This record gives sequence, C-alpha cells and structure tokens, in this order.
Amino acid sequence: MQTETVKKALGGTADAALPVLSVSAPFSRTATFPAGPVSVRDMAGLYIYDNTLMAVKLTGAQLKEYLEYSAKYFNQLAPGAPVDIATLTNAGGTPDYNYDQLAGVTYDIDVAKPVGQRITGLSYRGQPVAADQQFAVAINNYRQSGGGGFPHVTTAPVLYNAQVEIRQALIDYATATGTIDPATFAEADWKLTRDGVPVF
Repeated sequence: MQTETVKKALGGTADAALPVLSVSAPFSRTATFPAGPVSVRDMAGLYIYDNTLMAVKLTGAQLKEYLEYSAKYFNQLAPGAPVDIATLTNAGGTPDYNYDQLAGVTYDIDVAKPVGQRITGLSYRGQPVAADQQFAVAINNYRQSGGGGFPHVTTAPVLYNAQVEIRQALIDYATATGTIDPATFAEADWKLTRDGVPVF
C-alpha cells in the first residue's frame, strides 16, 4: 500500500522515475486475523499508531547504512551456536518497532558479523545497488522525524507528505481490494544468514 501510494503521488513529477521502496516495522508479533471476514478492528490491530505516510529520497549508500542500523536488532550469532529465536532478537533492548524492513530491494543480514557489517547482497531488480543510485523511500512520519534514531532520513529531501494516515490507508486498501491474499503481495525481500549460509 505504501509503495503504490507513493508511486501514484510521484507520477508526473520530476521524481516519477525513481524506484520506490517501502520501510515498515513489526509493531506487534501477535497481530493476526484468521481466514474469513476481516473487520476494521483486525486491520487497525496490524497498525496501532497514528503515523502518517511520507516519502524521502535516499541514495544506495544511505540505504545500506539505514539497513545496517536496523540490523542491530539481532544479536551476533557465534559460529556453530544453535539458533534460539527467543534470544536472537531485541539485542541491546531494541524494541520490535525499531526493526525496519525494506521492501523493493533484496538483501541478506549476516548475524555472524558485528553490527555495522551485516548487510550483504543489497540489490534492486537483480542488480547490485550502486552507492549513488537514488530511491524514493516510503516511510512513516515518526521515523522521518527521528524516531528510533535511524540515519539520514531526517535530513533527506521530502518527496511526499500528504498527511495520509497509514492505518486508514490500510483499511481503505483492504476495503477496496475486497480480499486479502498474502500470495498477491508477500515477498521474501531479505533473509538472515550466518557466514553466508541461511539461518532458517
């Protein structure tokens, strides 16, 4: 929804040709809804904050630094150590909502590496992301205003800020679509690795 909203808004502008990516964070690990009718309450449970949608312009180098910062959410996993989901995340007390995932590019997070050296294989449409390549990044206003301390976004050029509430936009999207089928939008954009080998 964030990607499509920003793409539509940038149409006809000087930034219309920019690839559009989307940042999101897991606000709740337990927010789900079963098969069957979906209510407004169900949708609101997926996005519990009153954030609005924005878009900023970032370079490939800035994207990588942003993702490196986000990847501090994971504890470093020693070679040969068993993978324990209960202790793998929330490193240093980092809350779930400060773990940002980036849709529209693919990348690996190598949790055997120290913080700041974990992002590998950052690619857009199968091609490595160049340091000077430019992107429009859909992001919420909390993050853009400095929430969580992520790099670059507070000073990046703002491309879109129409005060659209993300929670309401999700509800509108679901209402207009009629059926929510993960197969139509879910993508495996990133994975955890240890020394280049998938963790799961």
